[in-house]
Amino acid sequence: MPIHDLSYRHWSGEWTSHPYRWWVISRQGIGLLARKKGFLLLMVLAGLPFLVRAVMLYLSTVLGRVGLLNPTPQFFEQFLTQQNFFTFIIAIYAGAGLIANDLKVNALQIYLSKPITRRDYLIGKLGVVTFFLALTTLVPGLLLFLLAVIFESNVAFVEQNFWVVGSIVAYSLAIVFTNALTVLALSSLTKSSRFAGIFFAAVFFFSQILYGILSEIFRTTRVAWISLPMNLELVGNFFFGTTSRIRSPSWLSALVILGLMLASAWIVHRRVQAVEVVR
Repeated sequence: MPIHDLSYRHWSGEWTSHPYRWWVISRQGIGLLARKKGFLLLMVLAGLPFLVRAVMLYLSTVLGRVGLLNPTPQFFEQFLTQQNFFTFIIAIYAGAGLIANDLKVNALQIYLSKPITRRDYLIGKLGVVTFFLALTTLVPGLLLFLLAVIFESNVAFVEQNFWVVGSIVAYSLAIVFTNALTVLALSSLTKSSRFAGIFFAAVFFFSQILYGILSEIFRTTRVAWISLPMNLELVGNFFFGTTSRIRSPSWLSALVILGLMLASAWIVHRRVQAVEVVR
């Protein structure tokens, strides 16, 4: 009988790289969170302000332009600013354990030993948080503007406020990526999702408390750049062109937010890179 050669043979085909490998990680993370009843309840609660604003838009067509019912740019800005609390809670719930849990069980070795790059891993984890945060800010914000256009049924309204769409997108992305990158950075610094959530809450609340103390000491709101919530609010004022109740310059808050995002991205990249992977 002939003997067939079963020894190792070099691959003679063409190596290819799938650009959407990160989506496998994002999809798995989104699916796991979507099956948690507590998280679904949180998302439902986060959608209640949208329903309230939608009713307000409807009443504006029935009762006419009356005070808070008037769909001005401030109407959409205030909605997104109100969503900051929900994005904070969702970021903790969805992002605190994304990297910390992998570090705890050494799952990074499994991830990176497969045809998944460090970039795929980071984008995949970031996609989980941004998906749910966008469902709380960007998506309802754009839907509110669409409802305003439908209820107004006025071309003049679109001509005067078309730029609001860009403001909604810009402000929403600032909120989403600030929260997402910060919570992932803190998650990469510990093996405990609980500690990561506590650290993120400390950044959110302690910065606000510190701002309150310093503003009382110096009798000015120019120190608002210390507070993460205040920085996001000032950035929203800038995008929507509204007058702020805070005297701190918007450009300084924008620099703080940008610096925080870059620092968080650098921390996450360094932490994942520092893991020893069996090759």
